Amino acid sequence: MQGIYRHLNLCPPTDTSCAVVYTQPEATRTVQNILAEAKNQWQKARQSLLEAERNPSGAPWDRWLFWSFWLSLATFPVGYGAREVLPVVCFIFLLFYYRYNWSKSVLRRLDARPLFYCLWAMIAIGVVFSEHVWVSVLHAGTGINKGFILPFIAMECVHGEKDLRRLVWACVLACFWEGLDGLHQALTGADFIFGYACNAGRLTGSLGDYTVGNYIALALIPAFALWFVLRRALSPLVSGLLCFALLWPAFFLLIGAASRSGALAVAAAFGLWILLRGGRGRWKFAVMSLVILLGVLVLQGRAGVGAVERDGRWSLWDLAWRVFCEHPWLGAGAGRYNEAFRALGLTPEKDLITISHPHNLYLDMLYAHGIIGFTLGMIFLLGFVWWGYRRIRPRLLAEMAGKSPSIYWRMTAWFWIGFGGWLVNGIFGHDFYRIWWLALAMSHLGVMIGAVVNGLGAAPDDLAAQARRDEASAVESSTP
Repeated sequence: MQGIYRHLNLCPPTDTSCAVVYTQPEATRTVQNILAEAKNQWQKARQSLLEAERNPSGAPWDRWLFWSFWLSLATFPVGYGAREVLPVVCFIFLLFYYRYNWSKSVLRRLDARPLFYCLWAMIAIGVVFSEHVWVSVLHAGTGINKGFILPFIAMECVHGEKDLRRLVWACVLACFWEGLDGLHQALTGADFIFGYACNAGRLTGSLGDYTVGNYIALALIPAFALWFVLRRALSPLVSGLLCFALLWPAFFLLIGAASRSGALAVAAAFGLWILLRGGRGRWKFAVMSLVILLGVLVLQGRAGVGAVERDGRWSLWDLAWRVFCEHPWLGAGAGRYNEAFRALGLTPEKDLITISHPHNLYLDMLYAHGIIGFTLGMIFLLGFVWWGYRRIRPRLLAEMAGKSPSIYWRMTAWFWIGFGGWLVNGIFGHDFYRIWWLALAMSHLGVMIGAVVNGLGAAPDDLAAQARRDEASAVESSTP
């Protein structure tokens, strides 16, 4: 057990048994060490800022960018404040990074940049050709600092396997504490961050709405790579137990939020892993994904045929389609769903007249941007899915077949799956410009892009050698 604690850096190195580690003097010394290290890191950060002011070109802009992005992932569910401020902080560091390290940047080396041009063209169509331009400007513009800049931020945060492992841990941390928040809400009736109550008998966590089920589902997907991180040093049994201990609160929240589209995204994640991994064990993963989907749906109590038939989404989808038929080529404009169907004299059958989106990513893109904009948007989305698949799969298979100590491509694969899971989740959930939802997808996309671009230039032997050096460094840091 002590080896586990050392590997996870949960306690200081000692030659005594784990029973002795948790004596009061040792616990006091541990707290003192943590405080001393925090003070030391603060002094280093302060010194770095002073040096950056004197010599900007020598400042570690890449590290500051990484840790600000890491913090944004780990604290994502905290609230609107964090999601508003942290991407802007990241963007400031990104601009300085581009200023002094453009030649090394992922964006300069990215061969799929035209796909981003398609995205921007789609957004422009949804704004410029809108019947109420300023409504669409405000609707689409809110996604700039909280969504559309995130792929460029995230892609510059992956320079090696260690960065990927840290980002996986950020996702795990967010899932763990948000899951505990949901557990607290189930036990007390209010979440412990903002005091939000349950909504219609469904858990909301710190997001204040049961759409937290979609958040936790998408955040869980890259967190599943924790298995490979732990297996580098621990046995399958211990790794499985730790994965369960860290991720079960998130599954509890997923079930309590009763999000069917979230459950579908998690199940689809294992299906996408089968697509990437293949091999003899693919049927095991296929059965696992089906069991997860059915299990979560049964526990949620919303999987009955009657519940599906009575779902208000069918009416909302019909409204979106009829709006599209009125504006087939260039759409009705971003954020004009409610205004557009009201103008046609239509009303939803079950939802309130104030409903603002059709609960379908693709119909939202279609009614708002028309056939032309929708085509451009799908080129962007599916283009990066195909781009990532073609580059990740052969290297993933080679990494696993060669028994490499590196898990670089396995972690990269799960961030690719995170983006793919968002596309599946979008069949039944939200609209394209939903800020927090878009932000999470763009973060996963950016991490995948950065990992692929930097991984393509590294030979498998180089990745394996780096993994061994990281292991040796971890052992040395835990040795007294």
